[in-house]
Amino acid sequence: MCTLILLYRLLDDYPILALHNRYMGRDTTEVPPQRIGDVVCPLDVSSGGTWIGFNRRGLLLAVTNQETQTLVKPGRSRGLLALDILGGCGSADEAKDVLLDPVNRKPYRTSNFAAVDPRKAYHVVWDGGTHLFSVRPGAYVMSTVTLAPEVEWSDRSRRIYKSSEKRVRRAHQLLEGYRPRDIEDAISTLMRVSADHHHGRSESSICFHHPEHRQTSSTIMALGEKPRVLYCPGNHCENPYTDCS
Repeated sequence: MCTLILLYRLLDDYPILALHNRYMGRDTTEVPPQRIGDVVCPLDVSSGGTWIGFNRRGLLLAVTNQETQTLVKPGRSRGLLALDILGGCGSADEAKDVLLDPVNRKPYRTSNFAAVDPRKAYHVVWDGGTHLFSVRPGAYVMSTVTLAPEVEWSDRSRRIYKSSEKRVRRAHQLLEGYRPRDIEDAISTLMRVSADHHHGRSESSICFHHPEHRQTSSTIMALGEKPRVLYCPGNHCENPYTDCS
């Protein structure tokens, strides 16, 4: 369960800015962003995959759950697919084509993917069907249940959707009409958004708190001439970001 916030093409010198707050089980361990060949990303220790990263060709890929399906043991981690895409694709169009190919979907859980480059950006949803949304310049938010045709509802997914929508609405409220002055202003704003407790210390806030799960990290990535990467273990309300650039 996660929340991804994109600030897309709001700065000429940094057309892609992303904040990813990751919510997982309490036993989840991960390592901060690092370079793996031509890819920069944090890693999940158990799966060896990632949930957000970019490559030297300017493609950013991010993943959040689509919490409408539970598989005890999926065929493969979506984080490994993310690494495959970042290692093999040079554009959002190429990444989108991989995600829309039904052959590539079979081993994985339902998901949300963001594939972003300086020219185009897409949101691909895997649920009962596969659905494509274009991302336009501005603030774009995706969390753990995206409304799309053929959503496979259950009591669990409806409950999670309510919390997910609260986070999405709050992010839009915080960023409505926002135009950053420069990269430092944009990063500071994303840090504040990451630590937002509008709905209290609960699973409905962007800064996620839950008795059974936890926010494992918050990652900010800004793609431009000199990429910026900041990583906060846990919640930003409790821990600072480290500049990993």
